[in-house]
Amino acid sequence: MQADLRDDQVWSSLIEGATAIVHLSSRTDLRCAERDPAGDEIINVEPVRALVRAAKKAAVPVKVVFASTATIVGVDHANPVDERTPDRPCSVYDRHKLACEIILREASAHGVVRACSLRLSNVYGYGRSSVNPNRGILNAMMKRAMTGAPLPIYGDGGYVRDFTHLEDVVAAFCAAIASDTVCDGRHFVIAAGEGHSLVEAFGMIADEALAWIGCRPDIRHVPEPADLQPIERRNFVGDSRLFQAATGWRPQFNLKSGIHDFFVRAAAAERQDS
Repeated sequence: MQADLRDDQVWSSLIEGATAIVHLSSRTDLRCAERDPAGDEIINVEPVRALVRAAKKAAVPVKVVFASTATIVGVDHANPVDERTPDRPCSVYDRHKLACEIILREASAHGVVRACSLRLSNVYGYGRSSVNPNRGILNAMMKRAMTGAPLPIYGDGGYVRDFTHLEDVVAAFCAAIASDTVCDGRHFVIAAGEGHSLVEAFGMIADEALAWIGCRPDIRHVPEPADLQPIERRNFVGDSRLFQAATGWRPQFNLKSGIHDFFVRAAAAERQDS
């Protein structure tokens, strides 16, 4: 159904009879958020406020699993990042994600909801393309590589990321829903636990493309754009051991196997379409 999630009545109808609410809705464009902080708050934070207002009227506290972001810790931190790492959000988007976490944490403390926030790290994997051109860089490069097109990379490509496969993320949400212990207002880091520089990741993509199309796409270094956000210059590796211990969840994909999986699925989809 399509609905305005800022409307309490909408949430009341959704909460009724629901086993759990998995909150994925948000505007993820960093640059739009910086240009329009007030509008971004209306889109990203107000729906969570409305959810809590509706939940206060429910007979039983509803379980809520909120899609948050690992970038809330900002740029200046030690790696690997875990739940004890101080929060230092440096973008409007991250500050609003943290605001949502706090709203759900306080509502959980008052017994209004049973919530947890999953801080996701660089999600990738075969599926529907993101509507946001600033997101899904790994997926975009894999699609380019399948055509033999060159892979542009900013600067030396030395920034480190912890890429987490989409199927592992879905499994983490399912594990949170099934758990009797994690929905108590806390947040959890969801990551593969492996750091790879962007140029290393692009090299893995190029190697996989060579096996599929018979040629290795060039990796072309280009200047960083002037509007690159500070959070885009981070180095990040996540530590998900707390969530693993609480739920039994484990990431099943490393970066190499995840890239291979994308190519397999994309090739199968092309065969079906042809």
